[in-house]
Amino acid sequence: MEGYPEPSPREFLGGVLAAPDRPPGPSVVRWDGLGPEAAARLVAEVVPDLVEVCTSGSTGPAVRWRHSRWQLWTEAHLLAGLVRADRPRAVLSFAPPTHLYGLVATVLLPAALGVPVCYWPRYGLPAPALDAGRWLVVAIPWAFPVLLRDPSVLGRREHVTVLHSTATLPATAAEFAAATGPGRVRLVEVFGSTETGAIAHRQRTGPSLRTPGARAPEPWTLMDDVRFAPGPAGRLTVAGPRLALGPDGRPLPRWTTDDHVRRLDDRAFRFRGRRSRLIKVNGRRIDLDVLEERLHAVLDCADLACVPVADPLRGEHVELLVAAPGEPCLVPRRTTEVLRELGVTVGRITIVDRIDRGATGKLRGPAVRRVAGP
Repeated sequence: MEGYPEPSPREFLGGVLAAPDRPPGPSVVRWDGLGPEAAARLVAEVVPDLVEVCTSGSTGPAVRWRHSRWQLWTEAHLLAGLVRADRPRAVLSFAPPTHLYGLVATVLLPAALGVPVCYWPRYGLPAPALDAGRWLVVAIPWAFPVLLRDPSVLGRREHVTVLHSTATLPATAAEFAAATGPGRVRLVEVFGSTETGAIAHRQRTGPSLRTPGARAPEPWTLMDDVRFAPGPAGRLTVAGPRLALGPDGRPLPRWTTDDHVRRLDDRAFRFRGRRSRLIKVNGRRIDLDVLEERLHAVLDCADLACVPVADPLRGEHVELLVAAPGEPCLVPRRTTEVLRELGVTVGRITIVDRIDRGATGKLRGPAVRRVAGP
């Protein structure tokens, strides 16, 4: 296909696993040429018994965790079960295989579904030479602006199923759903981590996508092979056969994530915030993901990020980094207006050239060259 190399499934699998820290270039892989039994045999032949996957490094030094081939292939089939009813004919994936989500959803999920996949690793690529009509988009946050900017990427868009993970769903997801048309988009979110694999899922449609920065009312439902386990009060602790492997080669008995949740019953919970993204200023709890989504809706800029900063008087406060705003002089006023509605103040606003993010869009380090700041 024009503009995209077409490695065979064997070549693509082997290339990804041979260089786990270096994502492949743009590719089209034709899994539709193999039946399910042949795909399973190929995965068994090419994927090693144990695969090391690195955490994103967004909340501390990156850590490597081991997962077995069985765990990865099982997770691919669990994700396939979430989307198969929509009958996707092709996958467009933005998720790099250097992380667990991308390894499963970009590399193995198309094999489990038996459909071709186009891997789109960066901005500026030509539209894939596929006119599938019914798409599965494996998304990370920056995928939605790409799809909004160039409607030709997905062609006719008879139906689009979006699988999203790695971060809070951005407001641009609602804009994409509205632009595609009523009833043509179903969005499936996956909740998980490198240490646990996929923990839970939920569907987003209609009103829950329309309010920027609002927490979706839908609860999360545990994946079929995951169960709650005893752990710290208010924190998400789970057990199951797909947890990362310990030194003895067996899955960890349980894992407590950095997420604050409220359990609704034995299979469902509501998300209250990630520990690394919840701070308290003057006794008030602030969710930085919600702040960012509200600000994205009103600030014309290339990117922005709310960063927790230690404060000798208040304990913590928020620094707002704004990358390449269209109208820098309006940033303080618009920021103040939005945050006043939430009862929140920002300690500092800094204009930067760009914000350093990892391959999945998570904040990776300090912004690049601070050029101004009130």
